[in-house]
Amino acid sequence: KAQGGTLQLRSDLPRGCGMGSSTADVVATIRAVCDCCGLPLDDLHVSAIAVQAETASDPLAFDTTPVLFAQRHAEVLRRWDRPLPPVRLVGCRLPGQPVDTLGVSPPAYTSDEHAEFARLASAMETAVRTGNTRILGGVATDSALINQRYLPNPDLPRVLEICERTGGVGVQVAHSGTVCSVMYDPADAAVDQRILRARRAVDAAGFDSTAHFLGEDP
Repeated sequence: KAQGGTLQLRSDLPRGCGMGSSTADVVATIRAVCDCCGLPLDDLHVSAIAVQAETASDPLAFDTTPVLFAQRHAEVLRRWDRPLPPVRLVGCRLPGQPVDTLGVSPPAYTSDEHAEFARLASAMETAVRTGNTRILGGVATDSALINQRYLPNPDLPRVLEICERTGGVGVQVAHSGTVCSVMYDPADAAVDQRILRARRAVDAAGFDSTAHFLGEDP
């Protein structure tokens, strides 16, 4: 006999913010159903179902060590046994409408861009292995610039200018959402002053401030 039920999700994540906001709901739903049915699924299976549900998935099922993840194929390309380098972030939400990810065709990357991705993967390897926040920031910025060719955000140049003017190490963006952040090296002796200037610049630009927080080794 078929059985059913009601699943209710509560979340304070704003709709369309990006950075895995939809994947968080999908993964939570999958895990709740699995728990109810007594069905153990590993992270890869959870991610594969998430991809079937929304055509692409952030690697939120992998909540331990960082992974390099193929979002449309639910494949782990690289798994690290250590955390990402520590970083301080000044976050904000940019104006404009979020991207309808289900209605957007996958980017048709060129051979040059595929070579660029390979270079970024190698740089990411170095950043994690050496704990280098500046290299991590460079990878994030280059990734944002590649995405800008396909899903341009008119306010990204302003954020890049704030990063350069305040001595940030990079900019990371939600590729299909509205949030982004300027990245700073916590080991920089002037980091507190840089962050204060950045928060003032974000306010002056008219962007909604979201957070300032420290990501570091557990």
